[in-house]
Amino acid sequence: MRLSPKLKIRVATGTALLLAIGWSAREISHAREAADQVRSGTFSLKDVKMSDVQDGGKAVGQNGVYVSGDTPGSRNFITGRFVIAPGQSPHAPHRHPEEEVMVIESGQGEILCDGKTTPVGPGSVMYSTPGVLHGINNTGSEPIVFYYVKWESKAEAK
Repeated sequence: MRLSPKLKIRVATGTALLLAIGWSAREISHAREAADQVRSGTFSLKDVKMSDVQDGGKAVGQNGVYVSGDTPGSRNFITGRFVIAPGQSPHAPHRHPEEEVMVIESGQGEILCDGKTTPVGPGSVMYSTPGVLHGINNTGSEPIVFYYVKWESKAEAK
């Protein structure tokens, strides 16, 4: 079957329009995803809003979030600062799908990580893989201050 020149032009034009619409939809989707991602930047403590934290109805400390959201390589990325009152813990030991790093700035405590409890102080670091039971307690007489970073790999989430 031979197509007329007009029909050939219509088929070619229709194909080009469908390709353009598909490409445009893809570009809009990528642009929206990028707009929702965490952006590169420098974040100062003075810009972090610290909020009171309670566990089981009692005050345990304060938490402030620097950055939270998805990044080009991770989901559920969050970094923040936590201040735990003496004798307190922010919550019971727990597990989650994100990897996590905690860096102790000041104070004394203990961290449970993967079945082992370790005394910690300034400069101590905890790293936990996804699904590992972990938690922190303030065992000192002063607040314990730590910074945390959590993220879930987009490659692992698929």
